Amino acid sequence: LILRDGGIKAKIISQYIPVINKLINKYLAAFDLFVDFQLDENFDEVIRSRFRDKFTYASFSEGEKLRITLSIMLAWRSVAKLRSAKMKNSVATNLLILDETLDGALDGVGIESLIETLHGLNNDDNIFVISHRGDQFAEKFENNLKFEKIKNFSELVQ
Repeated sequence: LILRDGGIKAKIISQYIPVINKLINKYLAAFDLFVDFQLDENFDEVIRSRFRDKFTYASFSEGEKLRITLSIMLAWRSVAKLRSAKMKNSVATNLLILDETLDGALDGVGIESLIETLHGLNNDDNIFVISHRGDQFAEKFENNLKFEKIKNFSELVQ
């Protein structure tokens, strides 16, 4: 009864939806995708352009979809960190792993925006960016580890 849609679950969701929407749109702007993204209490999304035309996630290019996905992921991560900071004895993580995110559909502007956003995250965060184009991004990050496949096993190389 308490977890029904009209109970405490609805109150919790209605409390966090505006925060999540604000954060998603903040990250979308940082990624140079200027749309208005809104989730409702059922987690259905409405995406509008500047001119208020409605779009669906499927109508965007692969690079734009990735920007939306990253924005949602970073927004949820921010909410989780805010929530865990307020709760005693809660479990929080300072770990973020992005596997081949820079190798895919993002264009040059998207890559630069993502790297800039990562640099703007909390200094206590441990961020691992895995890329097959490591030499291209080595100067963008403070520390780099290089792995090579040797006899079908990945090994750290010096």
